[in-house]
Amino acid sequence: MSHRPPTLKRRLTIGLFGLCVAPILALCLYANGVVSRYAHDNAGIDLQNSSGRIARQLDLGLYERWRSIALVATLINAQGALTQADAFRLQIEALQRDFPIYAWIGIADTGGRVLVSTKRILEQADVSARPWFRAGIQAPFAGDVHEAVMLAQKLPPNANGEPLRFVDIAMPLVRGDGVPMGTLGAHLSWSWVEEVTRSVLDQNGRPSAGTDAMVLSRDGLVLMGPAGLQGTVVDLASVRAGRQGVAASQVEAWPDGGEYVTAVVPTRGEGDYHGIGWLVLVRQPADLALSAVSDLRHRILLAGLAAALLACAVGWTLAGRITRPLDAITRAAERLGHGDLSAPVPPTRAFAEAVTLSAGLVRIAAALAAHRETAERDTVDEPVR
Repeated sequence: MSHRPPTLKRRLTIGLFGLCVAPILALCLYANGVVSRYAHDNAGIDLQNSSGRIARQLDLGLYERWRSIALVATLINAQGALTQADAFRLQIEALQRDFPIYAWIGIADTGGRVLVSTKRILEQADVSARPWFRAGIQAPFAGDVHEAVMLAQKLPPNANGEPLRFVDIAMPLVRGDGVPMGTLGAHLSWSWVEEVTRSVLDQNGRPSAGTDAMVLSRDGLVLMGPAGLQGTVVDLASVRAGRQGVAASQVEAWPDGGEYVTAVVPTRGEGDYHGIGWLVLVRQPADLALSAVSDLRHRILLAGLAAALLACAVGWTLAGRITRPLDAITRAAERLGHGDLSAPVPPTRAFAEAVTLSAGLVRIAAALAAHRETAERDTVDEPVR
C-alpha cells in the first residue's frame, strides 16, 4: 500500500506557519539580545555613576582637608617658630570643631616630639617612628588608611565596635629661610569614608537592595566593604582596569560563586592633592540588577508565543479557505472516476485555477455522459443474431 502524500491544506498550513513564525521567533530572539545588552550596559552605567560619585566625593573631601591643613601650616610657618603653643592649639582645635572628620591634629618638632595637639592628646609623645611624621617632614603627604597605634587607647572607640582607622595628612613646617621646624600632622577618621559612601548610595531613595560599595587600595585590598571581604584582595578584570586608571563595569563572577554587575572607578585626586590611589567599587547581584529585563524578556517571549499561535490559527484558516474549493472538486473528480456521472461538479470562483479545474471537470463529465448515452443507444440498436 503506497504512502498517501500530505494534503495541500497541511502543506499550506505548515508553509504559512513557517513563514509567519520564523520571523516572529527571529524578532523575539533579536529583541531579547538587544534588551539583554541594553540592560547589562544600563546596569553597569548606573553602578559606575554611583562609584564615580563616591570617588569624586572622596577626592573633593580629602582635597578640602588637605588644603585646610596646608593653610594652617602656612600660618605656622609665617610665625617662624613653634613657640606659640597656646595660639596654635586654638587654631587646630577650632579646625577640629568645624570638621569632626579630624580625629587628631598635632604639631611635632624636628625630633618627633609632639609640642601641640588637639585636646592635648599625645603632647610630649615621640612620634618620630610614625610614617606620617617621617614623610611629612620632607614634603606634603597623604597616607593610606591604617589602624590607630598610639591613639588606640586615647580616643573613644567606634560605635560599631570596629578598630579606629585613620587616613593621614602631614605638612612640613619650615621657616622662611628654609630651616625645618617640624611637621603638622592630622588623622582623618575612616568613618567619614563610610558616611560618604552611604550618602551617595542613599540619593534618590537608594541604595537598591543587595548593592555593596567598597573602597580598595591601589593593590586591590578591600579597605572598606562587606565584613566577609574586608581585608581580602579582589582580583577581577574590572579591578585590574581600575588599577590602570580606567573606569570599568561588567558582569563578573566573584569568589563566592555569585555573578555581580561590578563597576570600578579610580580616585584621581584634586588640585595639588594627587590622591592615594583608591578604587571605588560598587556591585549588585546580576539577577537583581537585571530583574527588570528578565521580566521584559519573559513578556517578549510570551508575546512571541501568542503571535506564533495566532499565526498558526490564521494559517490554518487561510489554508482551509484556499483548499476548500479544491477539496470539493477533488471529491467530484473521485466520483467521476468511479463512474458516478450524476454527481454535480461544484461551481467555484475562488481563484482562476479552481475555476479552470471545475470547468474542465464539467466538460469531462458532459463528454463521459454523452459517450455513455451513445454506447447505450448502440447497444439497443444492435440486431440480435
